[in-house]
Amino acid sequence: MNKYCIIFGTRPEYLKLKSVIDEFSNRKINHTVIYVLQHENIEEDIDNSFKKLIICNNIINRLSNIGSEILNKLPELISDCTHILIQGDTATAFYGALVGFQLGKCVIHIEAGLRTYDLTKPFPEEGYRQMISRISNIHFTPHDDCVKLLEKENVNGKIINVGNTILDLINSYNFECKMENIVIITFHRRENWNEVDNLLIGLNKLIKITPEIKYLWYLHPNPELQTKVKNNIKNLSNIQLMNPCKHIEFVSYLSKCNFVITDSGGIQEEASFLGKHCIVLRCSTERTHIPKDYITVLEDYTQLDKILYKIPDKELPNCTVYGNGFSSMKILDIIENLQLL
Repeated sequence: MNKYCIIFGTRPEYLKLKSVIDEFSNRKINHTVIYVLQHENIEEDIDNSFKKLIICNNIINRLSNIGSEILNKLPELISDCTHILIQGDTATAFYGALVGFQLGKCVIHIEAGLRTYDLTKPFPEEGYRQMISRISNIHFTPHDDCVKLLEKENVNGKIINVGNTILDLINSYNFECKMENIVIITFHRRENWNEVDNLLIGLNKLIKITPEIKYLWYLHPNPELQTKVKNNIKNLSNIQLMNPCKHIEFVSYLSKCNFVITDSGGIQEEASFLGKHCIVLRCSTERTHIPKDYITVLEDYTQLDKILYKIPDKELPNCTVYGNGFSSMKILDIIENLQLL
């Protein structure tokens, strides 16, 4: 009898898997969930039935330490499982897939086929997701173009476009979208940590020409990055630092903001689905499927004020390039059919 194991270790993974987990439970399909504590606090209510894999807190060699902990501890936890479900491009996703592969499990990768083909951007995520694709048996992609990329890479297994599961969660909130004088900021990529000063220069210019707007900067949980931001932001007015919060609260503000400034990949998906424009603080984005009305990539963060003209002055329609919010149902329909194989 098949038994599925769903593995996550970070807040974005959990949010994108929550509707999948709920769908497994609703259909009473035999499964277990393992929470690898790559993020020790994800600001969400975690089901007490989830198994936990504790990561020893070694800051100096954190990524290597996460890998060694998963490689050592996960095999025992998944010994009775036949299928491993991982999501995205984190250390937990890669090492979870690697353990599943080494134990001969069927590895199912959700959000497969996103690419920049630059292993340094985003780092280490681009490397992780490319390696996951080499050892996965089933690839659930968020877009048809991702299917084509994986076919071109000649990966093994089945490749099926289902859309992105984060839209399922946003759909469940049922927020009304509107446009208020609020701008959301998030900033967390490792390759961006040395760019805080340049971002603050750009924000200072932007604030001067938009005095009516309140900027809400949602801090990443990483304490080192929080300290770096707090120590450099003291002289900027109109910016309110926001502590990490539950996703539903964040999306409530996202649904009524004017636009978004972010280096996150996932927020590009969420914001566009809610009809919001994203200024992406990166030199490139793997979310190339999102139309230009919804996204502007900015490599020089000091020039934030120069691209204000690109931002629409009215509410955009919901962008559905990653589906309409029913991806989890599609995934479970396919999984139920695959049980016959």
